[in-house]
Amino acid sequence: MSQLTIDTVQDDTSLRAWTEVVDAVDVWGVTSFEDARYLREAQAGRVDYVLRREGVPVGAAFVRPRGGGSETPCAVAGIWVRPEHRRNGLGTRLHDTLSTHARGLGMRELEIEAYESQEDALCFLGNRGYQEVTRHTELVLELDDVPMPEVRPPPGITFITREGREDLLPGMYQVAREAIPDIPMDGEDEVGTFEDWRASDIDRPIHTPDLTFVALHGDEVVGYAVLQRAQRGVAFHSLTGVKRAWRGRGIASALKRAQIAGAKKAGFKRLVTENVVENAPIRHLNEKMGYRTLPGAIVFRGPLVGSTEPTRPR
Repeated sequence: MSQLTIDTVQDDTSLRAWTEVVDAVDVWGVTSFEDARYLREAQAGRVDYVLRREGVPVGAAFVRPRGGGSETPCAVAGIWVRPEHRRNGLGTRLHDTLSTHARGLGMRELEIEAYESQEDALCFLGNRGYQEVTRHTELVLELDDVPMPEVRPPPGITFITREGREDLLPGMYQVAREAIPDIPMDGEDEVGTFEDWRASDIDRPIHTPDLTFVALHGDEVVGYAVLQRAQRGVAFHSLTGVKRAWRGRGIASALKRAQIAGAKKAGFKRLVTENVVENAPIRHLNEKMGYRTLPGAIVFRGPLVGSTEPTRPR
């Protein structure tokens, strides 16, 4: 019988092993070592695990409390096992470990995301009582197939990047406080404090100032859009938000064109975005701009191992 060990990530060596597994298994392979290290430090209560078989890293997982001041008794988690090592109980071992830790935090459920294309993951979660909470469509724009867009902000609006402009952050936070709660979601989506928002949406290594576009009316921040620097020629859309009073004027679509232009200039080959299925306006905008729909992502919630409480119907 092969030797299996599950260790908590304690140093850069074990974190590199964790990152290599996630990068090999994840649909997009976007987890850089630098970003993984940042998240470990920034997300309070986060614990990462590496599963080794005969000393070789073949599985990875993490668990953390929900951010933003949420009181929901549900922890956020992730599980990855290399394909050639699946169906040997390794995912179950990691799930047991996450459940034990989450129960110690007073949690009753885990929230895990899986893609529609990941049949193994969907079966794994379904067999353990997980139920769908929300679903995102996945869209991709092949940047070599589209011309450089003309970026023309609406009258009275100017666009700048965040480079050297720390003074813009309070205004951007106010945009997030209006934009994020208005995203159609089945469940809560907390913005949290300014410090919470900054840690998750601004200071991550994948969120660089040169690819953060801010819409100004005079000195007022009325909208912004962020690109995430991924790997393998891929960039991801993060939040594109506009203050409620300024919506319907073409700011969001102009910010989207600024992102496309910025990604092309930076040498990226693909732009990827996720839209909540219920968010019809942004889905329509993306499709109008040439984004192609791919199999999407599903967020599940399910009971901890050994829980006597069934997952609430949704």
